[in-house]
Amino acid sequence: MMGDWLAHITVKPITKELLPDVRWLAKRLRNRDDMELKATDTDLETFAVDVDYENYIAYIDGQPLLLFGVSRSVICGYGHVVWCVARQDLYQHYKKEFVALGRQILPKWKRRFPKMWNMITQSNEKSRRWLKSFGAEFSKPFIYKDMSWQLFFVKGDEKHVRRTVDDGPYSHTGNQSVQPAKTAV
Repeated sequence: MMGDWLAHITVKPITKELLPDVRWLAKRLRNRDDMELKATDTDLETFAVDVDYENYIAYIDGQPLLLFGVSRSVICGYGHVVWCVARQDLYQHYKKEFVALGRQILPKWKRRFPKMWNMITQSNEKSRRWLKSFGAEFSKPFIYKDMSWQLFFVKGDEKHVRRTVDDGPYSHTGNQSVQPAKTAV
């Protein structure tokens, strides 16, 4: 588990018990993150505890700093949805910690997931630069709710991605762990 990897940063899986911290952070989101969540009709509180996602909350000095996660299965045939939203003072005060956290988590996820994706507004320059630093590739821009967006894709490390028996090039099984067959009773 990620846990305490830096003295003042703690990462925990989001549970219903942590929803007060999710609400606290939701009131203090970066303007771009808040705008993108509203434009996509994403209810952060519901999304944060969605069982179809591995979602985490990162604390810095005991206060929520960011929420992030990845879908457990392939969505829309593109890959696993990856996401992150952060507190408004992230880049002013915690840029180094954010970069270090990304360097801890994304390489692990790249080994687990063949492809991750999501969409971002074209005007979200800071997040776009951060995504590019992790190898994200962007689609051509498209208009959604009167804003210019792009899909982004982060490819996994093909040498290390764990695959299932049904995981072929057109499979929607994604990177699920292999489950034992159920025995008939």
